[in-house]
Amino acid sequence: MPVGLNLLFRVGRKMLAEPLEDSGILPGKYYRSQALAALEEQDFPECLRYLRLAAPHRKAKARMIAQILILRCRLLREAHQRQLAKLAALPRREGEGAKEQRYAEIRSAAEKAIHLLESYIREAQEIA
Repeated sequence: MPVGLNLLFRVGRKMLAEPLEDSGILPGKYYRSQALAALEEQDFPECLRYLRLAAPHRKAKARMIAQILILRCRLLREAHQRQLAKLAALPRREGEGAKEQRYAEIRSAAEKAIHLLESYIREAQEIA
């Protein structure tokens, strides 16, 4: 696509499509393409938002995107669970307060990520 035409398309999308997105009147294909773009960027909340908007169109393609989202979230959740298991298996020694503090921060971040991913999985399962 020529550069000028691509710029025109993006400006048109910003000015026309974005205000209409939340209304749900755009075609399901638009919402599915935006959900895939958000999934590619690993923006799971945005992907879920577009999937909810695409849900009234009742297309199998939207359910398939939801299944892909569920798979990606489950894989990430398992990676975080493995990280927590590795942290739990590390040997602990007396006098390593700085390391323990860092381990606690990492553990807290991983647990928060697992919690968020599980909520995304539940929401996507409602759509699929």
